[in-house]
Amino acid sequence: MQDHVNQPRPGTTFNTYLPNAKGVIIGEQQNFTQNNTDGVDPTLFVQLAGYIGQVSPILGLSDEDRVELERVAQDLHTEATSGNPEPGRLRQFATQLKDKLLESATTMAATQGIQMAEQALAALM
Repeated sequence: MQDHVNQPRPGTTFNTYLPNAKGVIIGEQQNFTQNNTDGVDPTLFVQLAGYIGQVSPILGLSDEDRVELERVAQDLHTEATSGNPEPGRLRQFATQLKDKLLESATTMAATQGIQMAEQALAALM
C-alpha cells in the first residue's frame, strides 16, 4: 500500500501574506479579483480634494489644466465621501492629482499638494 496523502504535489506553490484579511478566497483559482474596502479611511482623500480646490487658482496652470485639476479633485471628493469608497478609484484620482501637480510650476502650494497626495496614497498600502 502506497502513502498517497504525503506525496509531494507537482506545480507552483504561492505563499501569500494577508494581514487582517477578511473574506479571503482559499483554494486553487486561475484568475480572480477580490476587493476589500473594509477599513478604508477617506479622510486624507477628502482633505486632498479640498486643498486642491483652494489652491488651484494660484498654481500658475493654464485655464484648461486648472479646470482638469479641479475636475479630478471633485471626482476624488465624490468617491471619498460616497457610502463605500473604492480604493482603486481613490488611488486613481489621487495619482492623477499628484501627476498634474508634478507637471505644474514648482510652488509651495504644489509641493504641499504632492505631499498630501503621497500621504493619502500611502494610507491605502
